[in-house]
Amino acid sequence: MSSIRRFFSAIGEGFVGVWRNKSMSVASIVSICSMLLILGGITFGVFVANNIVEDMKTKVDQIDVILTPEVTSERIAKIKEELQKIENVKEVNYVSKEQALAKMKEQWKENSFLLEGMESALPESFELKVENIENSNAVASSIYNVKDVEKVVYYKDIVDKIAKVSEMVKYVGITLVAVLLMVSFFIMSITIKLTVIARRKEISIKKYIGATNMSITGPFIVEGMLLGIIGAGISFTIIFFIYKYIYKSFAWGVGNIFSNYLLPVDVFGIYVAIAYFAISIGIGVLASIFSSRKYMKV
Repeated sequence: MSSIRRFFSAIGEGFVGVWRNKSMSVASIVSICSMLLILGGITFGVFVANNIVEDMKTKVDQIDVILTPEVTSERIAKIKEELQKIENVKEVNYVSKEQALAKMKEQWKENSFLLEGMESALPESFELKVENIENSNAVASSIYNVKDVEKVVYYKDIVDKIAKVSEMVKYVGITLVAVLLMVSFFIMSITIKLTVIARRKEISIKKYIGATNMSITGPFIVEGMLLGIIGAGISFTIIFFIYKYIYKSFAWGVGNIFSNYLLPVDVFGIYVAIAYFAISIGIGVLASIFSSRKYMKV
């Protein structure tokens, strides 16, 4: 019974501690919110960039050969023979206008009805597979010498650039998050410490009459958890609705292609909620223990 009473007493004192130091509590919540929002933005950027890189890697050995609009079917057959003769070309596949339209409809999913009747606007093309990625430049140069080839598209340089940007975002993000974690921990530690100092006489009396460290530290841990939960709740609400807006914006028209690289809104919400509350509560508990431990010695 006494354990239950101490538990609820710790919760009550934790709420009181947050209210007494309102300005520092607000500062702690703001620092946590800032850290989590930046963390969410960076994680989102890295996730999308990595998904794009992985998708592009499946096409890195592919070269798309776009033919001129006026090319005839007889000429298409001869172009295929010429492409097959190019050194380091492993495979040549013809893509008709109808096949190109079918691929686009698959990418656009539920918005594919917008593409009806557009096959006439799409070009005839070939998809080439190269023996080795390093040969892409040489093969592309040879393809340009083939008559009735309008454009050559391949992805090696794009993938390399995206991969570099993804790495840069990741390392900058890790640095920023580490700094913000320390700032959040520092501000919350000060908030808890002010509460501890204000109650140091009460703590000393409790120690002298035999109170355990846990019963004294409990309210401060609750205070840190409360600050973490409030900060996580605010930042989660903000990031969730921003993500939901972005997801819906890209779920229509041309942006539907980009939405393929995003997590569904409900899955995103679950992952972010777990991460945000775990990080915030962890910071709150650690800051509380760190700030109050020196006053446990009488």
